[in-house]
Amino acid sequence: MQPNHNFNALLDFLRDAQHRLGDLEKVKKELDAKSLDLNLNEKVFQCFKKEYYDLKRKQGLSKIALGAFIILLGFVITCFNFHSNQSFTFAMYGLTSFGICIVFFGLYKIIG
Repeated sequence: MQPNHNFNALLDFLRDAQHRLGDLEKVKKELDAKSLDLNLNEKVFQCFKKEYYDLKRKQGLSKIALGAFIILLGFVITCFNFHSNQSFTFAMYGLTSFGICIVFFGLYKIIG
């Protein structure tokens, strides 16, 4: 029961340290300073990195989906306004550019 408790305690410590520090290398150094069991430290840090990158991937994919929706919305508005002889420059250039920026930000979140 004690090793599982230590694992969870160290994992919670890493989550708190990540919010304080933000950098994974600094978080790893704090973990090494807190616990002397290198094998346990490596397992905890691997689990933490998996959680960290899963969260980044989820955030990035949601931003990509939002950007794609905005691009699609701009396309649809452009098509309707073009056929009704109304101005479509905002939808064509504004929404498309905004959507592309959000898609690239989502890619940035995924890549890191």
